[in-house]
Amino acid sequence: MAKKTTVKPIALSYRNVGATSGEYTKLMGVLKGLAIAQDDPESTEIEAEFFDSPFDIFYDGNPVTMTFELANYELSELPALFGGTVTAASATAEESYEGAHNAYTSEHEWKLDFGRGYKSLVIYRGLTVGTLKKDADGALNYNVTITALIYNDGTNDHMYKIVGEKNA
Repeated sequence: MAKKTTVKPIALSYRNVGATSGEYTKLMGVLKGLAIAQDDPESTEIEAEFFDSPFDIFYDGNPVTMTFELANYELSELPALFGGTVTAASATAEESYEGAHNAYTSEHEWKLDFGRGYKSLVIYRGLTVGTLKKDADGALNYNVTITALIYNDGTNDHMYKIVGEKNA
């Protein structure tokens, strides 16, 4: 198997956590600057009195996070991600999105497809939160953070997977 460098995200989509089939809903209004990170694990040392090195070191890992700004969207896309409700346009009222009245999170399986290298990154259970934002010369958008949580399929725990190609 050849080594690959995976670059150039080409699509972001989501579906229900635990779904084994079915289409993903595309979310294509992402501004340039999407980032994926995982902080270094936190460590606790059990120090030795008479030695320079510790007896043991315990590590607590940190989750994978994906952050991006969603700037090009339809109002109808927002409730599934950020709560709230949409009112359709009528002869007497404009279309509107009424945001959630409190901090709202949703959970989805997220898939980020790439143009080169491996096909995609899947976060099995991503805790999703979005906050309204507008920079001085920017668009009205949502600053979105997806934090990978542990998903158990009934047998095993999963956090994320990197998907390659099938054998020919």
